[in-house]
Amino acid sequence: MALLYSIITSDGQSAILRELRGRYVFRFGVRARFIRGLKIRASLTPHPNLANSLEMGSSWFKPYEIIEKVPGCNLRILINRRDEAIRIHREELLIAAAKGFAYMHQNQILHLDVKPENFLVDTADRVNPVVKLTDFDLACPVEQARSTRRVGTPAYMAPEQLRSKISLKTSDVFAFGVMSYQLCSGRFPFSGNSEQQTLRNQSDETTKPRPLSDFVKDISPRLERVIMRSLAKRTQERYPDMNAFLNDLTG
Repeated sequence: MALLYSIITSDGQSAILRELRGRYVFRFGVRARFIRGLKIRASLTPHPNLANSLEMGSSWFKPYEIIEKVPGCNLRILINRRDEAIRIHREELLIAAAKGFAYMHQNQILHLDVKPENFLVDTADRVNPVVKLTDFDLACPVEQARSTRRVGTPAYMAPEQLRSKISLKTSDVFAFGVMSYQLCSGRFPFSGNSEQQTLRNQSDETTKPRPLSDFVKDISPRLERVIMRSLAKRTQERYPDMNAFLNDLTG
């Protein structure tokens, strides 16, 4: 949806310019959704675990935002290369990632596109890595989320989103659970022999993920319990929001 450019601001700060792609300028639904995401990010930041907005505006009918540049990489890269930081700091990484996400839920905002590439990681401090949530293009207020349009990345979507196209805070929790399971084990919790089979496994209430401890022998019982609960197929069996997830993980 957006083009990204690395820039230097007038005060010498490294930043990222995100601009709506030209082909979407006159697709008014896409344009409105993009602008909504810019406004949501601006309203929520600064926050230590969100990629902060520095400026937003429009140029030649193209809405844009300038956001802070986070040195490092995203969680997808760490997972794919099986980075040592995951083994050493898996719990700290997930807590840091959950903090920004919980702040969104606290402000009655859904993200709706939780996946590893949307969490930026600055590992310069190997003891306390900084994680920041980004990409608010699908984010929306809770009261606007009940929609007939399916949104998100299918591999991280909750059963109710796949079946009924309904998005809730618990849907975000499920997506974070999928990402957490993947970060810890390197695999998806409901993986099948094909993408279609994986999605069927996600939406089928009878299909349960294998315990994380089958793959990660040194995982803490608390972390495993929290992640497995977030992957419950029934919304009422999951955490009601990311604040509850975070409180249980850190309590």
